[in-house]
Amino acid sequence: MQNDKSKFKSDHPRVSIVIPSYNKGKYIKETLQSIVDQKYPNLEVIIQDGGSTDSSLNIIKHYSEKHDYIKWESKKDKGQVDAINKGLKKATGDVLTFINADDVYEKDALINVAEAYKKHPKAMWFAGRGRVIDAGGKEIAKLVTIYKNFLLKLNSYALLLTVNYFIQSSVFITNNAYKKHGPFVGQKGTVMEYDLWLNLGKVQMPTLIEGVPSNFRLIKSGISISEVDKVMAEDYKIAAKYTSNIFILAFHLFNNFGRKLLSKIY
Repeated sequence: MQNDKSKFKSDHPRVSIVIPSYNKGKYIKETLQSIVDQKYPNLEVIIQDGGSTDSSLNIIKHYSEKHDYIKWESKKDKGQVDAINKGLKKATGDVLTFINADDVYEKDALINVAEAYKKHPKAMWFAGRGRVIDAGGKEIAKLVTIYKNFLLKLNSYALLLTVNYFIQSSVFITNNAYKKHGPFVGQKGTVMEYDLWLNLGKVQMPTLIEGVPSNFRLIKSGISISEVDKVMAEDYKIAAKYTSNIFILAFHLFNNFGRKLLSKIY
């Protein structure tokens, strides 16, 4: 017979969070604390570290010793996408996601995902709004966020083909959907989650969740800024893989041009 604690746990879908990590000692404590602060009762955290040489491992060990749902491995890998897929292979949750080791969850993020999962049993994936923050945690790119969140509210596949309006850390996928439509793909170790979003979206658009689940950290050394031309070129290739509509692709290029200009500002 289940005790009250285990029954409470079983009433909540299991959520698995994968964290790809490499030399993120400056930020990973904040990421992990944002997960711990959720106080979500049925949680699994899998940290795939690529062999960090900074303070990351000390921080990871500290949190894993205090919280038995945090598991980790530090081993050389082929980059971000490899780490994410390795972690997701181990995941046992009903709902899966990954968050970068410098992004952070907001209050009640996981409980809102769980509520959406229970209310919409046929949903394949879930998405919420997000914010962009800088290295110090200050919100930036507010106009971009307003634009993306407006498109998210419309939640249209045609719009998704035009621009990837999701904040990645605010997207969650059911285990069954990931097994059928995954894994994530990437280029030179960098994950291009847009491909999976379009693969899922052509079958079913995501169920929207309450609140603002996460903050995405944009820093100068990040791929989104340091290799923006490569990222935009790959982004266009992915869109062209799913549509040949010249108007949609033209708008996609227009949006990419705007993203490139903004990357120079931020």
